[in-house]
Amino acid sequence: MAVDEKFLREVTAYIQKWDGHLDTYFGTLDLTGKRVLVIGAGWGTEILWILRRGAAHVVGIDPRSGERAFVENALAQHGMSALADRFTFLQGTVVNVGDIGRFDLVMSNNVFEHVDALSANLAAIAPLLPDKEARVHIFADPLFYSSQGHHLPIGAWEHLSQTQESIRARVTPNQWREYRTGMNGMTLTDFLGAVREAGMILLDLAVRPDPNLGRFPELRDTLPSAMKPMDLCLSGLRCTLAFPHNI
Repeated sequence: MAVDEKFLREVTAYIQKWDGHLDTYFGTLDLTGKRVLVIGAGWGTEILWILRRGAAHVVGIDPRSGERAFVENALAQHGMSALADRFTFLQGTVVNVGDIGRFDLVMSNNVFEHVDALSANLAAIAPLLPDKEARVHIFADPLFYSSQGHHLPIGAWEHLSQTQESIRARVTPNQWREYRTGMNGMTLTDFLGAVREAGMILLDLAVRPDPNLGRFPELRDTLPSAMKPMDLCLSGLRCTLAFPHNI
């Protein structure tokens, strides 16, 4: 597929701007010589980062078909075009994509807050990680009930305090569609319950307090009283998971 040059430059720049974020939340991983699966690969942000850290091969899976040109262009800018044969894009999810081989580790960055059927997707990873010491590394942020969980250009917690009609009038049709269909409303409790149902072991867990936590006292009376403060004030999570056969 031919890619518009301007769009190619924009997406390539977008892919590369995430290096610092990935260093922060995944930087301790040893990827040298590893076969890595990325769940929710999108444009290939994590693929570039993983290849630059010595992985043997990366498979990126996403419900939307990935375009190789963006990652290939980013690799070329780093003088690493020879690594272009070390990554593969697959369209689908771990539940429906079929046999895609075996991996040393799985990564997912800013995706699981969008995934439906959480426990089924987590359980489907098990046959992909047959070896001891294989791990699943997940970062998810922002969670829906946090101040920025709307993923929209509106104010803190306004998706919970304002009417849907008011929100729709202030965003683009594409933003509205993504807001209404793109998030699963997952809380930390929901995620941990899915981990438990999938038969996984939680090896470590870190959470991110909401960046607008200081504004919570002034806004809390505008939010539905049934919502739990923990869910409202937790922005994201980072965890390492394994299956019993990996221990």
